[in-house]
Amino acid sequence: MNPSSLHARTPIRATTRVRHLAVPAFLLVVSLLRPGEHVYAQDTSDVNPARLAIVSGITFGTVIPVHIYQQNAWWQGARAPFRFENDWAYALNVDKLGHMYAGYLLSRTFRYSLEWSGFSRHTSTFYGSVLGLAYQMYVEVEDGFHRIYGFSPGDAFFNMIGAAIPLAQWTFPLLRNFTLKYSYWPSTGYRNELRAGQGRAFLDDYQGTTVWLGVDPHFLLGSRLADALPPWLGLAFGVGARDLDETGGGRRQATIALDYNFSRIQTGSDFLQALFTFVDFYHLPAPGIRLDGKRIIFGVFYP
Repeated sequence: MNPSSLHARTPIRATTRVRHLAVPAFLLVVSLLRPGEHVYAQDTSDVNPARLAIVSGITFGTVIPVHIYQQNAWWQGARAPFRFENDWAYALNVDKLGHMYAGYLLSRTFRYSLEWSGFSRHTSTFYGSVLGLAYQMYVEVEDGFHRIYGFSPGDAFFNMIGAAIPLAQWTFPLLRNFTLKYSYWPSTGYRNELRAGQGRAFLDDYQGTTVWLGVDPHFLLGSRLADALPPWLGLAFGVGARDLDETGGGRRQATIALDYNFSRIQTGSDFLQALFTFVDFYHLPAPGIRLDGKRIIFGVFYP
């Protein structure tokens, strides 16, 4: 979403919108074609009503306050007829990667919640992606009625890709060696805005955001090397942007750093496994190499 009314607008043709949405739609369809697996075959006798009620309560108890927050932070007093807004270049595309990560995070969170409630792994994965994408598209539609934001086909495109990733990982196990991660630290500009009473949602602070692709390298190594490397140690490739302005300017950052996959540690504790799985959605400080504009920097990086 582009919060700036100064951002240049480019008309979008209907055929362009369809082409932008074709790839994630294809991934969603292919991910459902796993032979012998049917989401409609769920045995509801395995579902725990008490747990499902807890999940439903937490979901509604979270969605409603978030809706109120978004209503006040983004949508209040700016209603207009529905329209499209082309913002592909906004925030040097870090915005779009953030949408992909959000789709991935929401879909996996819903999947774990449904699986904890007693649904099968495949059913949980399918409906987790459906629920994750549904929430994001609700936000996009609300943006479409905003006089500044508009419905962004680019945001919708990456929402769909993010929601499709858990389905693709279920269908193609090799993809389970890859994860999306996120790191954030408030930028100087954002902190100055807060001090001046002009605070906005931190999700729009893309100068403090890095989106990462985590890779578990064990599948690329021979058994001897794989056994020698700790199961929780991996690599991550991060993308961020700094010195952004409202005209598409700024500089990109690309980082290669060590990564931690704590959920790969077998603890024998359901609580610790759940905690480690949650922590693995974030990229923690780690040594690496960063390409910042024309500079190459070695250090410990966060975000």
